[in-house]
Amino acid sequence: MRARIVTFYSYKGGTGRTMALANAAWILASRGKRVLVVDWDLEAPGLHRYFHPFLPDGELRSSPGIMDLVWEFATSATDPATPDEPDWYEPLAAIQPYAMSVEHDFLEPGSIDLVPAGRQDHLYSTLVSTFDWNNFYERLGGGSFIEALKRSMREHYDYVLIDSRTGLSDTAGICTVQLPDILVNCFTLSNQAIDGAEAVAASVHRQRAGNQLRMFPVPMRVDQGEADRLEQGRRYARAKFGRYLSHVPDPERYWGAVEVPYQPGYAYEELLAAVRDEPLRPASLLASSERLVAYLTDGEITQVRPLEEPERRGLLRQFMRTVPVAPAALTPSDPEQSGRRVFITYAYDSPDHFEAVRELWFLLRGHGIDARLDLPPGQRGEDWPSWQRGQLVGSELVLPVLSPGYHSMPDGEATQLRDVYYAYPDRFLAISLPGGPPDGLPEFLMPLRRAEATDLTAEGVRPVAELINRRAVIEKSVQVRAPLVEKANWGPSAFDPELARAAEALSYAVERNLREVWKRRDFDDRHGLPIRWSLSRRVVSRSDPGRMSLASGDLLRDLYRLFDAVPDGRLVLIGAPGSGKTTAAYQLAAALLEMRTLRGAVPVMLSLASWHPRTQSLTDWIIDCLRTDYPALLTELGPDVLALLVDEGWVLPFLDGLDELPPESRAVAIEALNHAQGSMYVLTSRTSEYEDVVRQGGLPLRRAAVLELEPLGMQDAFRYLSQNLLPGDDRWDLVFDHLRGRPSHPLARALSTPFMLRMAMEVYRDPSTDPSDLLALTDSAQVQRHLLDGFIPAVYRYSAPTLTRPDRASRWLAFLARHMEGLQTRDFAWWELHRVYGPLRLRLRLGGAAVVLTAPLLSVGLSLHGGARIFYLAVAGAFLALVVLATARSPQPRWAFLPRLGRSRQAPDAVSPRQSLRRDLRAALFAPVVAGVTTMAAFAASGSWNPASLLFAFLMIALPTSALMLRGRASPRYYVVVGSLALTGRGPRRLMRFLEEAHQLGVLRRSGSVYQFRHAALQEVLATREGQERNR
Repeated sequence: MRARIVTFYSYKGGTGRTMALANAAWILASRGKRVLVVDWDLEAPGLHRYFHPFLPDGELRSSPGIMDLVWEFATSATDPATPDEPDWYEPLAAIQPYAMSVEHDFLEPGSIDLVPAGRQDHLYSTLVSTFDWNNFYERLGGGSFIEALKRSMREHYDYVLIDSRTGLSDTAGICTVQLPDILVNCFTLSNQAIDGAEAVAASVHRQRAGNQLRMFPVPMRVDQGEADRLEQGRRYARAKFGRYLSHVPDPERYWGAVEVPYQPGYAYEELLAAVRDEPLRPASLLASSERLVAYLTDGEITQVRPLEEPERRGLLRQFMRTVPVAPAALTPSDPEQSGRRVFITYAYDSPDHFEAVRELWFLLRGHGIDARLDLPPGQRGEDWPSWQRGQLVGSELVLPVLSPGYHSMPDGEATQLRDVYYAYPDRFLAISLPGGPPDGLPEFLMPLRRAEATDLTAEGVRPVAELINRRAVIEKSVQVRAPLVEKANWGPSAFDPELARAAEALSYAVERNLREVWKRRDFDDRHGLPIRWSLSRRVVSRSDPGRMSLASGDLLRDLYRLFDAVPDGRLVLIGAPGSGKTTAAYQLAAALLEMRTLRGAVPVMLSLASWHPRTQSLTDWIIDCLRTDYPALLTELGPDVLALLVDEGWVLPFLDGLDELPPESRAVAIEALNHAQGSMYVLTSRTSEYEDVVRQGGLPLRRAAVLELEPLGMQDAFRYLSQNLLPGDDRWDLVFDHLRGRPSHPLARALSTPFMLRMAMEVYRDPSTDPSDLLALTDSAQVQRHLLDGFIPAVYRYSAPTLTRPDRASRWLAFLARHMEGLQTRDFAWWELHRVYGPLRLRLRLGGAAVVLTAPLLSVGLSLHGGARIFYLAVAGAFLALVVLATARSPQPRWAFLPRLGRSRQAPDAVSPRQSLRRDLRAALFAPVVAGVTTMAAFAASGSWNPASLLFAFLMIALPTSALMLRGRASPRYYVVVGSLALTGRGPRRLMRFLEEAHQLGVLRRSGSVYQFRHAALQEVLATREGQERNR
């Protein structure tokens, strides 16, 4: 008899097609037939699992199959050395070299050989996904090769059963059209399964044309639960497939015979019905398989050869699934000794390496260890660095797995790992995998003790698990932990009703202060942006996680939990430039003020830039700031009460800007904070400056919890920028579509701070601009420079009508920035403006102004005659020389109020720059006016006067006296310098009005009597630009 090739096909998965084929093969072989089963379900191979107890290579790790067969043909077809003969491929089409035998004693000569889909190793999926079936047929002559394969199958076997993949595909076409003599079309009784299977049947019928095959439609997984719906499905299937059963003698009887019932017990293992079911049970799965085989063999075989009951039960035990379980001795029973939390970190090297690391994680969890595995590439979202930091901080042990990939690890990952290791080296234990490299660790981890997993099995990781449990117990016992119930008081140690009332008055003043600050727009609006933080584990921090019950969170959302978790009332907030530290501190102070109780401390914002730690204690400085910033409160309460509020702990100082102190003063400030016994505070600083000062001093802040602000994610940036767009404005959509899944893109890194987000919003506010230009920039520094360069023109061009043209504003602001950089300050104080000139140039300008003011004396002398003229010119010349000499010898103005203005910061009662200028000008004009009025009174007393002579007398004395004010007052010098700058085009004629406009536009912010650029980076960029233009 000619061998029959039978394809088992299903349009949808989950029908039981593969199990039906395996049962049919067993029944045929049990009756002495030589059977070849072929797994052509290349994308999801699984046929071998129904025979795994009988296969020498049950997992197919070394057994080639169909994919190896077709790749061998394709390689040879494109090899120039292949003979150019018509049948050159015949040896390659031999099927037996790819077949493995199912090792079971069937009735002679019965046998089952299996051709798998391919060798199941790490290359298999690549072989499947990259094989070009169109090229196989159209260019390589694959159709002839399949025909040769078909002949080879028929030559050695009686039946060839092919398991085809589901759906419509090239490989399904091979199995359903070219290869088979019989097509078993499997389907469930759902509409889509029936319609799809019937469509395939019709397609096969048309393609086979004059060489029609026999088709057997087989309903599967038939559930008897709902009789009405079951009958509807049966009738629909018979109506669809009835026309394909003309080769069956009794079609009506056929439908009842081949229907495969649903048996829940088969859902749990790949199990043969010939082994599980007892024979001669009509409703069993085995019986339906036997009836199907009877149709496939034209009635030759109708029943499986029965197994002896002991043999059947023995085979059934071989099919039962076994679950690997860690030995009971390895799972600690004591709750105090179980669940050690460890974090497995690694450098991704290859899929094989990651699979081994993941297997280690799985086996350690089987030993009762609470192992956490670092995320592989592809699963790392925007918040992955924050998540990883939390795992490193919160675990009892950190397990770096040796890997060559550590040598190419990105700096950001290595820095985070190094910081935690330097802070807590005893928590690290290196793990070596079987066959791993001996030097697969970064240099800073090389001194670590190592544990070796001899094999990736439960027994192989036993020593590692035992060592982890011992190390975790030791590490936990040596940690110095304060009780978790210990909380910071965040208030005075003793309650005094009088001081409580004073503190309440202070809280009202501070609240009014904060409202004024936000009203003046002195800080960036973070509305809608989270303020995420994580507990810093840098080497300069000593934030013991045993004392902090939180490792990360949102600053405002988790406010209560955060302050409950800080045991000593000392909080340090660090972050990158532009990360919003000052804004976050203000928001934190406002939130604390809102939740303050009568016994709570009052949060007060203070700028550290005005502290001189070498000459002033922290307490004295805070008291001085309160007296200066809240003069109305000073009048109401008195200086002694304000001092008591600080001394007794009623004030919680927010010390903003450690990095704004001169570098030589920062270490002194840290030392002063460490010696402030019992003091609570919140300190902000740039991360790099904080690290530098602590490293130089060799000692971090004692008992301080150091929080690090996390960068914003792309979703945060998109929400922030979208909320400021007009309806229908989708210019940013293309940018964020490009950035999704690319957190390391230069633009994504640049937009990770609130400050740069605001720059981007302002620069691209105009609908005619295109933010996709930013994608062309190759690094984040270029992005930042581009946005900063465009910020000033944008705000002056697109805001409400301004008094200054954008080009002039850019030029004048750049000049001021250069001036401030030269003074190494972030504050623009109008009384320091004269320092734009060197001493000699300043003396020349002041001397010129003095000459102009004393010129009336000379003009009067020139109008006289004789001896009076000589005498008057001599007196006027001597006076002029005196004025010029006095002015030229005093390049610095003397003003007792200037130091106080330097300390007067964000309080609403502090004088503004314009107010302080007016006050000094009034003081400067007092002496000339008094002198002029006195002279007028003398003239009037002589009796010979008229209005013209009185005015003349007033001017003759007042103007020269005003010249003397150039020596001792700041405001006259300010006006002289402003006029000089305006004449040369380097500044506006009305500088104070220009500064106020820049403040209103958000370019500057006001801090007491001084102005500051909104961000230090903006000042630096403008100063650099001005310097470049000067050098041209």
